[in-house]
Amino acid sequence: MELINIGIAGCLGRMGRELVKKSIEDSRINFAGGFEHPEHNLINKNLSEILECETNQTVSSDAEEIFSNSDVVIDFTTPDSSLANIKLAQKTKTPLVIGTTGLSSEIHKLILDVSNQIALFQSSNMSLGVNLLFHLVQKTASTLDDINYDIEIAETHHKHKIDAPSGTAITLGEFASKGRKRNFNDVKVYDRTSKTSKRKTGEISFSVTRGGEIPGEHTVSFIGENDRIDLSHKALNRSIFVKGAIEAALFLSKKKTGLYSMEDIIKV
Repeated sequence: MELINIGIAGCLGRMGRELVKKSIEDSRINFAGGFEHPEHNLINKNLSEILECETNQTVSSDAEEIFSNSDVVIDFTTPDSSLANIKLAQKTKTPLVIGTTGLSSEIHKLILDVSNQIALFQSSNMSLGVNLLFHLVQKTASTLDDINYDIEIAETHHKHKIDAPSGTAITLGEFASKGRKRNFNDVKVYDRTSKTSKRKTGEISFSVTRGGEIPGEHTVSFIGENDRIDLSHKALNRSIFVKGAIEAALFLSKKKTGLYSMEDIIKV
């Protein structure tokens, strides 16, 4: 079986480190290398010493070289870094898996445009369980009307996470609004601190907690007058996201163009 060459953007980030180790361990993959920002203090250091894994690769500052040597690159970085990586993927014609959240509407538009030229994979969450939750939320929202059940979405992540609400929480809101045939932008409520009126029918509200090293917890509550239904997912560690990202990369390696997501991998 021919090995798939996979490169890792942000190879010393929380997800990047786990992706490097998993890429080295996976018998289907040849780890093509990882890169970091040129000013990172560990540039040119051996990854085997940093991550305690078996590889002769060093931390590269040459992103374009990693893209050129890879069949697929996996990107869990920041919106600014992802923007640069999307442009590099376009330049080198390298398929790219994008797991970064908090992307602007301009970056989302670029992703759509670039997907006409190369294969891109984007998901706010690479976990099988969370992607199942998306569909459970949509089905529940379509069954429980907004007159009798209010929707509240609560999410908790580690203290280092920058964007809020999380990309996963927003996607949950989008699936809930889809279930009720509503425009998400018309019903979402991210902040109530300035509101002086009561909750409006149909609103989908969000609450955010940041602390410790929690990988990710999401709960969608359907709250009625006499009962409450909670649909939840709790990530116990990052391995579920790593596994999903690796499967996404292997899936994408067989594609030439187009924009794909976890829905193209799992059968719900």
